Amino acid sequence: DPLTARELEVLQHIAAGESNQKIADKLVITLSAVKKHTGNIFRKLNVSSRTQALVRARQLGLLDSDNSSVVER
Repeated sequence: DPLTARELEVLQHIAAGESNQKIADKLVITLSAVKKHTGNIFRKLNVSSRTQALVRARQLGLLDSDNSSVVER
């Protein structure tokens, strides 16, 4: 399954090193929503950590080379 637009937003914030709470605050969503999106990202990328998710996203071309922004498709 491809990542949704919101999951890509969360992924970009993860790449920026932000905490779940900071992501929730910036996206104006609940902490549990961030955790759900993160879990979906991990499942879709078949990884078990934020670091693995960033590596896999870069391999798939979802993040630019410095991990700071989502690649437009």
